[in-house]
Amino acid sequence: MIRNVIILISLVLVLFHTGCTTPSSSKLFDEIPKLAVNEQNEEVDNRLEAINGTYKLSPPDVVAISVNDNKDLNTAATIRPDGNIFFPLLGDIYIEGLTPLEVREKIHKLLGRYLKELPAEAVSVQVRGFNSKKVYIYSFGGGIRQIPFTGNLTVLDAITKTGLLSRTAKRSKIKVIRGESDVIEKPQSLVVNLNDILKKGKTGDNIVLRPNDIVYIPPTLLGRIGFVIQDVLKPTQPAQQLGSAAASAGRWQTTAFGFDTPGN
Repeated sequence: MIRNVIILISLVLVLFHTGCTTPSSSKLFDEIPKLAVNEQNEEVDNRLEAINGTYKLSPPDVVAISVNDNKDLNTAATIRPDGNIFFPLLGDIYIEGLTPLEVREKIHKLLGRYLKELPAEAVSVQVRGFNSKKVYIYSFGGGIRQIPFTGNLTVLDAITKTGLLSRTAKRSKIKVIRGESDVIEKPQSLVVNLNDILKKGKTGDNIVLRPNDIVYIPPTLLGRIGFVIQDVLKPTQPAQQLGSAAASAGRWQTTAFGFDTPGN
């Protein structure tokens, strides 16, 4: 009886909460100016070259550099705080802010002083550790997680990697919160409809993320009700568990000594 009353009160509180105009943490993202998805989706056509062509290296990213027919020069290095890496034969090389393609060109040019007629394709640069940039995924009731930004990461990729898309998520109102720079200033909001992407194949809405983007997964009304009920019932759960444990112990004792209790 008491449990039913608590649930009823919770439902009333949720309905009151959703009808109230006072800003709350769940409405914070609603107040951010919205942008059209197609205005921010120019990178999609270049996804295949995104990592090597547009990802800018920063400390402490890890790069692997190889030179064909010169195994002694092959190396993997973490970019130091000063933006340099150590490369055999060449010493320290400053690569912060460069893309992997630009690093390859720079190393090929420097090696040309020692290795004559070295073809450009002989030098290969790959990112082994994406450690400098992050993307954040926040799910109402599911917490927040961060994943490495690779330069080739879409909204669907990020949500899939974190596993935060529950059955109570409002898939038609996924939001990407984006600032004007690497620091979130004057943030703007892009609304992404996952249903259109997954069910209708509208891949153009599957936008490519940028460093420090925040992907917000809001709940449905039923999901919000469920979270409120969980919060209300939390104080009663330890007592219920203790009562269940005591009852189980009593049944074990009567059975162990050959007694039986009515109804068991």
